[in-house]
Amino acid sequence: MPSIRFGFPQLAVIALAACAAMPVSAQQQTNSIFPTGWDSSVRSRLFMRIGYTSAFTRTKSGEVKDVSGFAVSREDLDNAFDLGGRISDGCAGGTNPGASSAEDCARYDDQQGGLVYNPLAKEVFSGPLGAFTETGINGIGTPAGIKARVQKNIGTPTVSVGYWLDDNQRWLLEGFVLAMPMSVKIYGEGYRADGVTPNGINGKHIATTKLLPPLVIGSYNFGDAKTWPVRPYVGVGVMYAIFFGAKTTPFLDSYVGGKTTISTKNVFGAGPFVGLQAPLNDSLHLNVSVGQVGLRATSRLVTSNTEIKSGAAVLNDLHPRIAQAVAEGDALLVDNSVGAAGTVGGTTLITELVARSKGQSNLGTFVREQKMKITNTIVTVSVGYNF
Repeated sequence: MPSIRFGFPQLAVIALAACAAMPVSAQQQTNSIFPTGWDSSVRSRLFMRIGYTSAFTRTKSGEVKDVSGFAVSREDLDNAFDLGGRISDGCAGGTNPGASSAEDCARYDDQQGGLVYNPLAKEVFSGPLGAFTETGINGIGTPAGIKARVQKNIGTPTVSVGYWLDDNQRWLLEGFVLAMPMSVKIYGEGYRADGVTPNGINGKHIATTKLLPPLVIGSYNFGDAKTWPVRPYVGVGVMYAIFFGAKTTPFLDSYVGGKTTISTKNVFGAGPFVGLQAPLNDSLHLNVSVGQVGLRATSRLVTSNTEIKSGAAVLNDLHPRIAQAVAEGDALLVDNSVGAAGTVGGTTLITELVARSKGQSNLGTFVREQKMKITNTIVTVSVGYNF
């Protein structure tokens, strides 16, 4: 015998239809869920709706900002160049012979007495004609123009409870009391300094978060509840958006240079709603509503054990001139270890020396902040049961 599967909306309609078809005695037993002594007029004002809610989103994003400063500042680079120069000088038996280990010499010695590290490499970046001086950028951090957007369509089954505030059923208060959390994907967006070239994260899936959006709608309903076949209504909805379970993608972790955690503050939002309600029989009705709620969300991204290596995509998004200087540095400085020549570029070596000059094994932990306005157009189709 073939199996038959029902989705959430179909089961909701079947359950509500079964309630409507019950004999009076069964309905009285159902009404036993209300406290003893409740007046029938109070019960008659209550209803429950089961349906599906979709949100169509539009995002206006601010740029990601570094809260804790550059991952590598100009001063950090200068200190790393100086350290590389001292290592090479020691390897060549200079002013401090024997100070550099064989491993240091194999990895960091430029075979030119430190001349490539200091002053040539410093000039490429920090000198009067260097990349940082020319661009006015004072370090390696989050490039300008990095933005984000929320996926355009999300949805979930919902259950709401409503209460008519007056006997004529004109004023209504409805609260969504149960919903499955929405899984929301976040994508990168933005352009490089030229304003034309998409940056390295544009269109890429960078994070996923869970969203639970409790919603209360107060509305005024037109027409007579007993005689109008379709009743329109207008109202205002208030939402409290709860974000949880956020995870970044491996792509974003690679882009920023380390494992990143993301958290978003819960926020309130409000906006207008309109809808139509049509009775199916004395117990059941069909409801369609459309509304718009704006949310102003702030997310915090924390990257741990940061490493920036040769070929890192983030370097290309800083500025074309800096990307050029990085490419020149990678060509000038390579790991001279046996069997590794040319496989480890200068960026990797220099950032290793940056960490070493700070007494660290990596560049450390960095905090970034992202603000965005999310405008949600919310559409709900539901079937209601009148108690």
